Amino acid sequence: MASQKISQFDAITTLASGDYFPVIQASGTTNKRVDVGVLDVRYAASASGDLAHEALASGNAALVEASTALASGNAALVDAGTALASGNAALTDLSGKYNITGGPITGPVTVQSQSVGEPVVTPLASGVITLDFSAGNNFEFTLVETSVLGPPTLPSGGQCGAITVRQDGTGSRLLTYSGGWQFAGGTAPTLTTAASGVDILTFYVTSPTEIQTIATLNFSA
Repeated sequence: MASQKISQFDAITTLASGDYFPVIQASGTTNKRVDVGVLDVRYAASASGDLAHEALASGNAALVEASTALASGNAALVDAGTALASGNAALTDLSGKYNITGGPITGPVTVQSQSVGEPVVTPLASGVITLDFSAGNNFEFTLVETSVLGPPTLPSGGQCGAITVRQDGTGSRLLTYSGGWQFAGGTAPTLTTAASGVDILTFYVTSPTEIQTIATLNFSA
């Protein structure tokens, strides 16, 4: 009997996997036992508890070959070059995408919700006031003395926005203009001088040295 392989014995016990584990009955006894010494190496148990030659089939046949294992979940991941196609093919080429740090948009832009340009606020302003047009399109400041609105920093042709000019609690603060600020008829407006008064200057930059401006005066509730 020792020269025989275990697979040559009749199956007495059938395993759930569909294979069988022969039980050897020793001659002349009524006891049934398994003689480990005659086990065929093909039936050595794996760490998972399944038979070694069946273990991979238990859950994922793709694991039979490591090179195709990724196919079990996402075939696109087999090749890193095409991995992005699994979720968003557009991401495979970024050359035509808008950079969030800035850049021109050559096509039309449609905004389906709010488009907000937060104001750049200078709480208290005096002397020569220089607005940084590279920091935003909308500005706000409160006059605490008679002041001059000087040429803005880095204006861009086509830029437009609004400037909210507030009087402090005392009022009577005047604002004059230097540089490229231009008004209809060539005459700068006299702003509201009442305490806590509010005026708005809307502007359009034709060129860095020409800023067409319209004053809307004396906003109140």
